[in-house]
Amino acid sequence: MRHYSILIPAGLLLAGLAGCDHDTDDSDPTPVSYSFASRPASGYSRVDRMGMPAVATAVITSKDAYNAADPTDDAAGDFVGEITSNVNALHAALDDDLTAAGLTPASDGVGQAAPLVVPDTIAVNTTMPAGFPNGRRLADPVIDVTLAVVLLDLSVHNAGTLAGLPLNPPANDKAFLVAFPYLAAPHQP
Repeated sequence: MRHYSILIPAGLLLAGLAGCDHDTDDSDPTPVSYSFASRPASGYSRVDRMGMPAVATAVITSKDAYNAADPTDDAAGDFVGEITSNVNALHAALDDDLTAAGLTPASDGVGQAAPLVVPDTIAVNTTMPAGFPNGRRLADPVIDVTLAVVLLDLSVHNAGTLAGLPLNPPANDKAFLVAFPYLAAPHQP
């Protein structure tokens, strides 16, 4: 099993964001060529750690320290106290609502989710089918699955329970492309 941590050169990130609003003609079949950087890892700056969805966003409060750290720091337990405190706060705030919705809250959300979120990496096992948590496909309901693993008793509910609720759109409103960059063209104003 391989674990990946994504590093983005700061200039490339800004250039990519600036290029997001360009006009795109969906009917133009002309292939687009892409140029990829080939610098060594030391030539890049980490701007955000987002291997597992919602970890850095929802349960890490010391964001700068977390983004400067490595997955080995996660495995060493450097952020376990912070994650535990914030997951317990989520349960204190949401368990009554989960129960009222007919769902059974996890009695140990941290212990149940720890193998999935510590270390904060994307695990890929090429001998297993692709799909979250084995990698991440564009259409995978990663937030719903992560929340279910953290919040619900998985002996009663499966990890897809929240993804099956009509809370979010069931699919993307534009079809994904079948070739790189795979994302649909943005909506034009």
